[in-house]
Amino acid sequence: MRPEDIKKVRDAQPFVPFRIVFTDGRMFEIPHRDHLFISQYTIEIGVDPNPTTDIPAETVHASPLHVVRLELSQSAP
Repeated sequence: MRPEDIKKVRDAQPFVPFRIVFTDGRMFEIPHRDHLFISQYTIEIGVDPNPTTDIPAETVHASPLHVVRLELSQSAP
């Protein structure tokens, strides 16, 4: 998927939580726009956020080329 398309969903106003689905079947929830960094060749996803601080415990690095689709949260308005 093009990084521009991922950025468009991440930067939507108002923000709607979404899931990133990869070619290998992995899925990661993006509960807040700050949990996703996008560059031309890499995306970095903050995972396992601490419930108190909302700071991710680790980061997953991947290529946007391996993103199959983005799924908006079921609770989206």
